[in-house]
Amino acid sequence: MGSRQVFSAFLLLIILIILLYPTTATGTVSVAASYAQAPPIETPLGPIIITGVTNLYVSFSEIRIHLANERNDSGWIPIIYNTASVDIIRFSNNPGVIFSTPTVPVGEYDRVFLRFGNSSAVVNGTTLNVESIPRFIIVDYRFSVKSGSETALKLKFTADYRAINISKPKVFFEISPMQD
Repeated sequence: MGSRQVFSAFLLLIILIILLYPTTATGTVSVAASYAQAPPIETPLGPIIITGVTNLYVSFSEIRIHLANERNDSGWIPIIYNTASVDIIRFSNNPGVIFSTPTVPVGEYDRVFLRFGNSSAVVNGTTLNVESIPRFIIVDYRFSVKSGSETALKLKFTADYRAINISKPKVFFEISPMQD
């Protein structure tokens, strides 16, 4: 093999790497959660304090992230479907990982979309299937995914149980980025 052929093969290899790198460069994204119960509801008769909820299991049917430089209706990248159910109350004192996925494209992102799957709560020893309100949440959260590294997203889940004791139990959620 002559020097021209070696040089040509090397040049072809460099061109292929440059062309394929953006499509093969991925990083890992993990989502950690902390939990808080919403403060008591103030009424003219005094605060309504909900007690007896010992477990709150949630799963997500879909989680997407949004590319920072794309318009709102485009740029959404699904990163996981149908997560395992996790008891988020156990994350009251220490945040815990909900899921981790190793194949997220490298880039800058600005939002996280979470669509609730099945949810249930254990209230005074009884397990109830509950409806998560809202069904999905979009959280403003700027982060970068770098090739070969892990990006940890930290979210605070605040649960409001004001409708836990009705015929079709509901849990109202607020999700926000956690401050380090």
